[in-house]
Amino acid sequence: MYSLKGSIKKDIAIIILITLMFIIGIFFYPYFPEKIPMHWNFKGEIDRYGSKFEGLFGIPLMSLGFYLLFLVLPYLDPKKENYQKFEKVYQIIKYAYIFFLFTLQMAIIIVTLGGSKDLIPKITPALVGLLFIILGNYMPRIKPNWFVGIRTPWTLSNEKVWKRTHRFGGYISIIGGVPIIFTGFLPPLMNLIILILSILLIVLGTTLYSFILYQKLERKEKN
Repeated sequence: MYSLKGSIKKDIAIIILITLMFIIGIFFYPYFPEKIPMHWNFKGEIDRYGSKFEGLFGIPLMSLGFYLLFLVLPYLDPKKENYQKFEKVYQIIKYAYIFFLFTLQMAIIIVTLGGSKDLIPKITPALVGLLFIILGNYMPRIKPNWFVGIRTPWTLSNEKVWKRTHRFGGYISIIGGVPIIFTGFLPPLMNLIILILSILLIVLGTTLYSFILYQKLERKEKN
């Protein structure tokens, strides 16, 4: 059975990383300007600034929120017994998300302290693409549940559809993730088109696959 205490013990590195994010925020707070760049458009231009509190503690607070959510989800899930069957994968997913946010916070600090203004537009797509590749690699090992993985009406209604959709989704996430990594180095309009097409490929591809497979299995069972 999934154990909260056991999970926290395995999450020591995550807890240290989140704590480090807050410590870094406290350390740099006196040295930061009142306004910090927070958002970049597809052209790589800064289009929103935030307060230094938001810039230094927004991502650490988000990371803490995500981590706490990851801890309680197995207890809220009607299929909680399945989490033990993909516990290692669940750990990897947690680590991947928190590391993604940690890297993003470091990039914002570097830019604010005088680093290259196009660092965020380059590094963010690379991190997103890498995240898709990591998730795709482990996706086939995710067992049926209500919160993690490809949750469509058809995967949640049929275990065979869940299993085969996640195997297919794993491949398509890797295929879609690779071009996303390089979008930050492409001309503005092209990077937006490739980003949208890659995400549509992953989202619509897996959704349609699960629907078609479900219909096919339903017809087979009726015959």
